[in-house]
Amino acid sequence: MGRRYALAVAIGSALVLAAAWSGAARAECQAPPAIDTCLVGTWQQTGGGAAEWMRQNLKMAVTSTAATTGTLTFNGDGSFSTSKVDTNAEVSAKDLSMHATGQMSAQASGKWSAAKGTLTLCVTAADSKGTIEIEGPGGHKTKVPMPQMKPTDTSMSYSCAGDTLSTTQPMPKNTTMTTSYARVP
Repeated sequence: MGRRYALAVAIGSALVLAAAWSGAARAECQAPPAIDTCLVGTWQQTGGGAAEWMRQNLKMAVTSTAATTGTLTFNGDGSFSTSKVDTNAEVSAKDLSMHATGQMSAQASGKWSAAKGTLTLCVTAADSKGTIEIEGPGGHKTKVPMPQMKPTDTSMSYSCAGDTLSTTQPMPKNTTMTTSYARVP
């Protein structure tokens, strides 16, 4: 059961990371937003992110994560929203004794603020649905629902210039997740 639980945690983490950011709550969510006009607009991920972080940091398993072309929109009034993001993930134990697949659809909205190289997202609404299927030795399969995402506040460093955006977020075990974006015309 320990390996099965570890695979379920791994695939759940892959799906949640790919669908939304999470992190420590910040006081910036209570203050009026500081708006960096470079961020205003719609952005699409072009590299890095949760899938790459999982490939680099999940040592017990081989991970494959793919998200659709979801977008993130920062409005000039300090609100933000994501389009619906559909994510699929596969995790296999390195010895191939277990395999898990999962899918998740998620969407979020809230307030944003950016100042001095720090981007803060204050998620006020989050919706997610999904399942994880684990296949163990002998082909026995177990299917479980993904936990519902909860609104959370997140801060990360960022750099923005013209049509490019890069974010770097602290992650477990003293690692970081870097994600690059291109502005959607």
